[in-house]
Amino acid sequence: MAAKKTTETTTPKAMTEQQWLKSGNAEAMNDFYAQRHTERKARLLMLASCQRHPEHLEHPSIRGMVDLLIAHYADPRKPDVPFGGKPIVAAYRKLERYAFSTEDLRRGVAFGMVAAAEPVSAMKRLEEDFRYLVYSCLHDVAFGVTANAKKESKLQAGLVREVLGNPFRSVTVEPPWLTDTVVLLARQIYETEDFSLMPILGDALQDAGCENVDVLEHCRDESLPHVRGCWVLDLILEGSIARETEPKSKPKAKRKSAPRPRKAKS
Repeated sequence: MAAKKTTETTTPKAMTEQQWLKSGNAEAMNDFYAQRHTERKARLLMLASCQRHPEHLEHPSIRGMVDLLIAHYADPRKPDVPFGGKPIVAAYRKLERYAFSTEDLRRGVAFGMVAAAEPVSAMKRLEEDFRYLVYSCLHDVAFGVTANAKKESKLQAGLVREVLGNPFRSVTVEPPWLTDTVVLLARQIYETEDFSLMPILGDALQDAGCENVDVLEHCRDESLPHVRGCWVLDLILEGSIARETEPKSKPKAKRKSAPRPRKAKS
């Protein structure tokens, strides 16, 4: 049931900030976000959409690809590299064959994972971008797994905001926020996916001087979904990596004072 591909170039539909924050239409939000997707954010969003239905992830072809994606993005300190290579391409072909062969409810998630895991080499060959792949994944899962696609899309919209944040407001991490406690907590949550620690992270950020309401509320609002790729965690971890890798300034050499002239002997 792969979503129908269109070759037409469309202009993203306009959306206000209030519409973005209240939208229950994940596909419309993706259309608005358009070409701003990064590979990492797009793949983690698609993975999270499929992981909403763990009961349909147990077939070896699907489970194997889920594990490959998780392993690829498991360490936040490693730079993002394209998702590809011979083992991934082989697993992708196996997953694609399974998606076309199955007819049960796993078909929607299977095709969602086909979109999430499409190697960069295949994207180039098929002239596809992440805007299309995210649309394909969201659509296939919403219409292939549940009888209520509108309800599923509303739940997916929460994941879109969780991963992409608010595109109308740019949040920059302040260096004082990056205390050892904040960074270690963020890293622990990201690596273990123990999102019950998010409110504690909010407290640690406030203790470090963070007064950004969007950041603190995102950490403390227990009604929000949290997944790997969370915009607040990424903000902290990317800031800590930038701080660790920035060149350290060399200490200034002490200026030698000029020798005093000797007094002439009388």
